[in-house]
Amino acid sequence: MRKLFTLLLVLSGLHGFAQTTPSTESDPAGTLPTFSALEKLNSSALEDISKDEVFRKNILKINLSSLALSNYSLSYERSLTRKITFVAGYSFLPKTNATSIPLVDRGLDEFADEDDDIIDQLQSATIANKSYTGEIRFYTGKKPGARGFYLSLYGRYMDLDATYVHDYDTDFNTYTIPIGGNIKGYGGGLMIGSQWLIAKRVTFDWYIMGGHYGKMKVDLTGTADLSTMTPQERRDLEEDIESINDDLPGNSTIDATVTNTGVSVKGNGPFAGIRGLGFNLGIAF
Repeated sequence: MRKLFTLLLVLSGLHGFAQTTPSTESDPAGTLPTFSALEKLNSSALEDISKDEVFRKNILKINLSSLALSNYSLSYERSLTRKITFVAGYSFLPKTNATSIPLVDRGLDEFADEDDDIIDQLQSATIANKSYTGEIRFYTGKKPGARGFYLSLYGRYMDLDATYVHDYDTDFNTYTIPIGGNIKGYGGGLMIGSQWLIAKRVTFDWYIMGGHYGKMKVDLTGTADLSTMTPQERRDLEEDIESINDDLPGNSTIDATVTNTGVSVKGNGPFAGIRGLGFNLGIAF
């Protein structure tokens, strides 16, 4: 149980040109450019500058790398000033069997070498997750808009639902306890990244590296008939669950209560995470 609990637990304006009407009297041979030619050249220069300086203020993006975790992540970025933007992100993992997540499946071999029970528990485990992220980005570079290297200040809220079946053995009995509940976390952090305009309306956003820290709240329950457990067996089960505190960082507190009708697990601890190696494809408009 300890290892499974541990497992469950990112226009400026246009430059004007002065127009001057050339004097035909000073150029009787017609060697100077005519007024219409100057006007055409001036207009072309303004158009080129306009194309370079005017930027699209909105970008809708999808995170390609999160798909490796069976997670769907979308974000919307809006320019507030020439080089400052606000990004709102939403990601969700639909209710999924833990072993169907590619990275979890590839990690089963490592757990199998240490403890076969963890595989049985993961095969019965399901996970569903939603997270909301808001961030302010500060871009570098001379070109206007959301392109170039950036520093991001962000906040994140996570809401995760998890279920699994735990088999607990005593000297004389095996108790099957279906455990489920919710883990919530919120925190803030920093991230650096870079974004390019790779086509007229297509952007590529790379989360280089970042991290956040905050607080997490755990609320899990398991309903089962445990009336035949002795007082000592109940204490042993509580201690088994609470041993996760040894694996969690910071001042984590996980408290378990075992009664005749089941198990209750409540607690709090640090909410820490890393954002990085994320690749996003966007449409600018």
